[in-house]
Amino acid sequence: MKHLLSTLTLIAGLTGSAAIAQVLSDETATIKITQWVADDVLAATEAAIERFAEKYPNVTIAASYVPVGAGSWGEYNNAVINEVAAGNAPDIVGAAIEGFEELGAAGILMNLEQIVATDEDAQAVMAGIEGNMLYGMRNKGTGELNFFPTQWNNIVMFYNKDMFDAAGVDYPASDWTWDDFLTTAQALTIKDGSGNTTQFGYFVPGFNFGIQPWFFTNSASILDEAWVEPTVTAPEYGESLQFLSDLINTHGVAPAYEPGVGIEKFTAGQVAMFSAGHWPVPSIRDAGMENVGVQHMPMNTVQTTVFGIGGLAITKDTQNAELAWAFLTELAGDEYQQGLADGGASIPSVRAYATTPEYVAWPDNSEIFYETAATGVPPSGGPV
Repeated sequence: MKHLLSTLTLIAGLTGSAAIAQVLSDETATIKITQWVADDVLAATEAAIERFAEKYPNVTIAASYVPVGAGSWGEYNNAVINEVAAGNAPDIVGAAIEGFEELGAAGILMNLEQIVATDEDAQAVMAGIEGNMLYGMRNKGTGELNFFPTQWNNIVMFYNKDMFDAAGVDYPASDWTWDDFLTTAQALTIKDGSGNTTQFGYFVPGFNFGIQPWFFTNSASILDEAWVEPTVTAPEYGESLQFLSDLINTHGVAPAYEPGVGIEKFTAGQVAMFSAGHWPVPSIRDAGMENVGVQHMPMNTVQTTVFGIGGLAITKDTQNAELAWAFLTELAGDEYQQGLADGGASIPSVRAYATTPEYVAWPDNSEIFYETAATGVPPSGGPV
């Protein structure tokens, strides 16, 4: 991606008097970037700083990292907003989709679409990113695209093919239903002679992101499409919760509810299926499991899933819009996208990096990871 964005064309009227123009390698400035604390974010940012220094040796990149305690994006957002209010605005802000709305609503970010609209190279990059994800990234109130996409993740169904083979059960079809799923989970649940369950068919997700596909595939949601009004009183929402509860308490095909993803139980051979994004792939591979497949989430009324995406924004207060855009594209560029593909914990936002033979080689049917981008729904989004 970096080489596609290397030519930064002049853009009039970006935000007031700000404009994006060709930047010179000998310019001197300091660019401040605020990111959240995560190992992959730190590593990618530091690597981009080193690459950028080779092109712009007189530009200093000052990076600060803010913890996101227990997934509390509200605290992170407040820290960024307070920086701006105190006159210490960063030039670039990184966030996950959980932070897009509040930061965008604060009116502190540029509309990056104005850059893309007059930059053919940027348009080429955007064309390589699934349009549904870009739509999901837009601010619900303003419609602006404040964040340039970096990496993303989703929820699909992982399954142990050896357990399916041993039980004589067909692998899941792409259009399987909740009823198909329940029948499969029952066939994969094994009890010993004393009636104790030694293998469960499924692990019910113990985290919000993992549960949301069970709402979306039933045309339900926590919030309405504008992310304003709660919709938890809808019968479809209760039906989804009841289905998950019954997996544990009525059908006995899942262990007792507990926080977590279920990766450990899956790699220990205690459950045949669990649902997650691409991030468990490295640990499953490290555990020595080879015969693993993935499939779309089962549907009750519609086939979909949840997606979460990260992005980078430029603040309106920046005095170095050109250099900020140049560093943003370095940070989200070719090396970064390839690094995501090599690491395997996230899905590159650019389709070309997430669909290579190497990336989709394992688990079986890994093509579906990027396929879900076309129909996925942002977390806490509206009904499908």
